[in-house]
Amino acid sequence: MKLFSHRIFLSTICSSFLTLLGFSSCSESALMYGMPTGNFVVKGAVTDEDGNEVRNTEIRVTYPDTPSGIYYLEETITDSKGYYEIKGYELLPEIKVVCIPETSDLQPDSVNVKMKYKDADKHNSWDYGHADASVNFTLKSS
Repeated sequence: MKLFSHRIFLSTICSSFLTLLGFSSCSESALMYGMPTGNFVVKGAVTDEDGNEVRNTEIRVTYPDTPSGIYYLEETITDSKGYYEIKGYELLPEIKVVCIPETSDLQPDSVNVKMKYKDADKHNSWDYGHADASVNFTLKSS
């Protein structure tokens, strides 16, 4: 019985130490204590040069300096009418939106977008609020 209580004590000490360092063990959020928060939504449409909707196109959100398509934070696919909506729960002053068509008939594209967070003054100083962006792509033929 003493061994079990020592393990609980040691576990509590380790958890407390990690908490002091700023790490959290919450599964709902990957945020660290004291880190500013925000969320965003990017939506738009993908068409070809003739104005036809492009379905099943991968839309990715990544850091602006990351090579397109290598690492991404969020991803979605356009619907049957070429529309998409992607949500993120990161505070990013700028993002890169990457558009990768399903076939090689069309060229991929990407654009950097500066995010403007609203309602930061209505929340506490750690919450930067919400940002919306609209990004439409017109893909060129290969």
